[in-house]
Amino acid sequence: MQHVSTPLARTLGAAAMLSVAVAWGAAAFQYDPHHARLDILVPLGLAAVFVVGWLVACRAAPLVEPMTVAGSAREAIPGTLGTVRRDWGLAATAYLVVWAPFAAANSAYGGRGSQLGAVYCLLTFIVGVVTSVCLLSLFQSYLGPMQRMLKEDAAKGAVHAVRVRFGTPVLETYRYPTGQGLGKIAASTTYGVELVPEGESDGQRTVRLQAMQAGHSRAVGNKHLANAVAQLGGHSGWLCWPTRWKDIAGTNKEHLVPAAFVSDSGLVVWGQTKEEDYEPFLRDGAAPLRETDPALAVAPLPRPARYLPGVHASHLRIAAVGALFALPFLLDVVPDWAALLLGVVSGALGLLAGMTLDSVRMDPEPWTVRTTSYPSLQ
Repeated sequence: MQHVSTPLARTLGAAAMLSVAVAWGAAAFQYDPHHARLDILVPLGLAAVFVVGWLVACRAAPLVEPMTVAGSAREAIPGTLGTVRRDWGLAATAYLVVWAPFAAANSAYGGRGSQLGAVYCLLTFIVGVVTSVCLLSLFQSYLGPMQRMLKEDAAKGAVHAVRVRFGTPVLETYRYPTGQGLGKIAASTTYGVELVPEGESDGQRTVRLQAMQAGHSRAVGNKHLANAVAQLGGHSGWLCWPTRWKDIAGTNKEHLVPAAFVSDSGLVVWGQTKEEDYEPFLRDGAAPLRETDPALAVAPLPRPARYLPGVHASHLRIAAVGALFALPFLLDVVPDWAALLLGVVSGALGLLAGMTLDSVRMDPEPWTVRTTSYPSLQ
């Protein structure tokens, strides 16, 4: 279970990242090969203190719990649909991580006159620049083109909509042959939630709201849906599709159509639906075109704390070991060749700790696993 994100935890996390940024800046722009690098050690020490405080604050915060179900159904459909919150903490952390090898190389080399050290500093600088350009995708909108069309249609005054209840979270696994040899099998997984029609559409088959491709990766859409599962179980609301659904379905090879669940409690969950799920509602008219109220707005789901029990401790231990490897050359107590070697190890450990931090798998507990196979494998 994840914890609620509190102002104290966010403040301590931001202070830790700012301290690391100051240390990286000192390593990049100031050289002093003959003295201890207190300009780097002090902000790194502060960062360690702030990280410990962040861990304590996160663990002390309450666990994320289901929200209270709204007492009455929302008759009007909001015309202003909130977007998925950008994860600025992830973006800041990513940039600090990719520049860790350059910071370690610069502070270890420190103008000592080693050609090998100069080459290593140049290589880490190039890696930092190239990776930073790639990371610009972290700043793009978390809503894809399809979802933005739905948002625009809602703002213009109409969407296809049907009343539904937030139901069972499902992890669908599909097994298929790879075509690369005898016995070679692959599997794809899709996170989704079954939405149960209510009212006039009661008796219709459930609709699977699948996680969308959001921002720079599908992981963003998966976490957005998992956040909704943790908080909106049993909630009722409107499932909305764009008025231009035919244009969207006819121009993507998977025939997917974007959808948004707008809860009566005033929150929005973004996703997408497959053809077999939306056809009974859109082609057969079970979800008629309904007017939206531009004066009404729904907010994005509040994001839980980034801290995950049993996960972050191991990553932070790796980062701490990397910092310990940096102490000898930051204190200027080792020869040049040892400083360079320790700089390589320290930067690599910092990169490893950070790059694996956001690749943590989601908690499998709430998901009902369903497996299907290619016909030849059944």
